[in-house]
Amino acid sequence: MVSIRLGARDTGSKKQLSTEPPRQASRRTSRLTRPSAQALDAELARVITALEQGVAHRDLSAFYQTLRATHLPSIVEFYTQDPRGLSRACFNILHSIGSISPAAGVAIENHYYVLATLTTFPIHNNPEFSARRQALLQRVVQERLLLANTSFRVHEDKVATYGARARRDGDGYRVSGSGAFMSLAGEGDLLFFVVAIDGTEPAYFVTPLCNNPGIEVGPLLFPEAMVDSDTRRIAMHDHYLSGDDLLVSGKNEETSKLTSLQFAWHQALIPAPFLGAAARAIEEARKFLRTVKASNDRPLAELDGMLTDIGRMAIRYRSACCIAHQAGELIETLARRDPKPSEISDAVDLACAAKRTAAQTAEEIVAEARRIIGPRVFTGGHPLERISAEVVFAPLVGEPLAVIDRRYGRLVLGENDFTARRW
Repeated sequence: MVSIRLGARDTGSKKQLSTEPPRQASRRTSRLTRPSAQALDAELARVITALEQGVAHRDLSAFYQTLRATHLPSIVEFYTQDPRGLSRACFNILHSIGSISPAAGVAIENHYYVLATLTTFPIHNNPEFSARRQALLQRVVQERLLLANTSFRVHEDKVATYGARARRDGDGYRVSGSGAFMSLAGEGDLLFFVVAIDGTEPAYFVTPLCNNPGIEVGPLLFPEAMVDSDTRRIAMHDHYLSGDDLLVSGKNEETSKLTSLQFAWHQALIPAPFLGAAARAIEEARKFLRTVKASNDRPLAELDGMLTDIGRMAIRYRSACCIAHQAGELIETLARRDPKPSEISDAVDLACAAKRTAAQTAEEIVAEARRIIGPRVFTGGHPLERISAEVVFAPLVGEPLAVIDRRYGRLVLGENDFTARRW
């Protein structure tokens, strides 16, 4: 299991931090102390144990209860003043969860990328938006809430179709429509979403999700392979939102930057659970090769072919992790100034490359590990049986690979010299 580190790559603080045991799970307990890195690692270990047990019994309720009892859901609270290290902290948590269940990692990633966006988004000359963001982050931290999100995209005969719209109603708004899918739908406390007001003005809202009569949460969309992503259809039927539920709206540069930054964070963090699956696959192959012996009574791990195969897998895994970390760190730099749209676009490009690389790498590594271990993967109870069924969703979550390929193709085939571009 990877380790969590607070702050920048080097914590650099000599202050003695609390290592008190976690409080009992509660959605209404505020933070009193800043934990040490060792305490956070211990919390993550408890969460992973709860997830392993939940996966075995096909019930993740204890996992979510354990998660809420830690600092992990609101890890962003330690990065509100300095975002350096935020992406690595989120990545490490999601990587560990993904090593058990990539599907559960996808659910928690949806929570993290929204919080990371809100934490790092640079707000200038908009005190109302700044105050609303601060109040939301404070509430999430103090009450240990989980954020689900949706853009209300639907599956129709035209791609990128949105199935909901809002209209003004006095001082508030009414939202009607549906979205094809939303992860963390059953466990989320708040819903963060974007919808067009009167079909033209994009607006970001936050509304209670749990036990909200105005929101219809449908059955599981993936009842087998990705069941632990808690992905469901969602619909609103003339759902009323007050002015206080609005974070920001308008067809302007600020909302455009918010949309792009949110997209960048999503592409930069979604590799984590699937690379966690790849790491688990390499570990399972390592254990198999060190345990099983050849006809000469020597471990298979000593065969030259196995050394080179595993070595190549590890290199590809490490390369994919490196580009994901680089993408996250680039996004962090945008929070400390007012970035130009072109700078955000560059961050999006790199994050998309990270997602594309990780998705392909994770699928290939799991397949190669399965080939090495053989049919015993499918004899029941082997972790790679579950991971094999879930890792195939890596290319499907976030931006589709073909869209990313075309994005880069347009960059290359434009008028500018390819060799003059800084990559």
